[in-house]
Amino acid sequence: MRTIVIGAGAIGLSSAYYLRKSGVEVTVVDPAPPGSKASAHNAGWVVPSMSAPVPAPGVLLQALRWMLRRDSPLYVSPVLDPQFARFMLTMLRHCTTARFEAGLKVLAELGAETLQLFDEMAADGVEFESHTGPLTMLFRDATKLEAHIGELETMAALIPGFSWRALDHSGLDRELPDVAGGVAGGLQTLGDRSLDPASFTAGLAAACAGEGIEFRLGRSASLRQEADASVSVVVGDEVLRGDRVVVAAGVWTDQILRGIHERVLLQAGKGYGFDLPLEAGGPAHPLYLAEAKVAVTPLAAKVRVAGTMGFGGLDETISAVRAGGVLAGLPAYFTRWPDLSTKPQPWTGLRPMTPDGLPIIGPLPRHPHVLVATGHAMLGISLAPPTGRLIAEMVTGRSPARHRAALAADRF
Repeated sequence: MRTIVIGAGAIGLSSAYYLRKSGVEVTVVDPAPPGSKASAHNAGWVVPSMSAPVPAPGVLLQALRWMLRRDSPLYVSPVLDPQFARFMLTMLRHCTTARFEAGLKVLAELGAETLQLFDEMAADGVEFESHTGPLTMLFRDATKLEAHIGELETMAALIPGFSWRALDHSGLDRELPDVAGGVAGGLQTLGDRSLDPASFTAGLAAACAGEGIEFRLGRSASLRQEADASVSVVVGDEVLRGDRVVVAAGVWTDQILRGIHERVLLQAGKGYGFDLPLEAGGPAHPLYLAEAKVAVTPLAAKVRVAGTMGFGGLDETISAVRAGGVLAGLPAYFTRWPDLSTKPQPWTGLRPMTPDGLPIIGPLPRHPHVLVATGHAMLGISLAPPTGRLIAEMVTGRSPARHRAALAADRF
């Protein structure tokens, strides 16, 4: 069996990795180097504790209220496109407590074994920078802290080995002495991890090449319907044929599917980040600044801060004001860190978003030999190994039935 994977990000590479482990011949196609888009530009968190859908109760209304704030952490920039309007209306329908809780359970179960899978990859020779310290969520609003406890209780019931604890003022003073006094409290999770996402995609690409996976990089791919109803992959003037095609092209998935007159309900969620130098008094473990919606990830050679979620089409340009909003929220949480006297340079990444916050993983009903793996929002790194394994199970016919409907490409 031969499978062509379109997309060399974390999801595409994980799919290729598990397909090859299942005995499938694999070719990976991407116009860019592996992991050069959002797969490398993210917080680098492996977080079962934060496997929650983006469409939470009230979240879209909050984004609309923030539309006039040029540095808000969540915003919608209207696009004159019927598909964009349909996406937003469908997302609004999913911003209910019942649908949020149902999505929370699906994501928790999908990612329940992700830590084990990362460990197995490392044992198999995939090299990447990884850290196992606790993750602490800091809240300035005590009401929001209490509300998040319910999510953690759900996670603890679904994920083996996961636990959490609350930190009051004395706990924060003891464990995080440089946190500002206005913080109401914290929630610390045990069972989350962080990694350098660029090192992960590089290590996974090297492992895939070592297993004999073929890479076709530097040229865009498109799909073509053949006379015998099969689907081929066109790369430049070359036509590739396979038994299966996996489209893991992130926010560009619809552009790939256009060649066979298919599409999925997907939009880009734009995020920003900075890589700051290591400093004395800086954080030693990952932190989430709840109200600012900013992730802080200490790595071996830098501290990464990432945040914002903007809906506004396929736009990779960098807004200095939007990016600056990520840094603007830091002083409210820290007494001394960071030193911003040297202005850091921002980066951006487009996260593939679905209206219900769940990924799309599975075959297209009208083209069952074409599988889609996208829509992971801010959980692309967290859910890369379980998604790759699930794709391999689907291709080889060993896929479990659970969550098929919840993750189906035609569910909207």
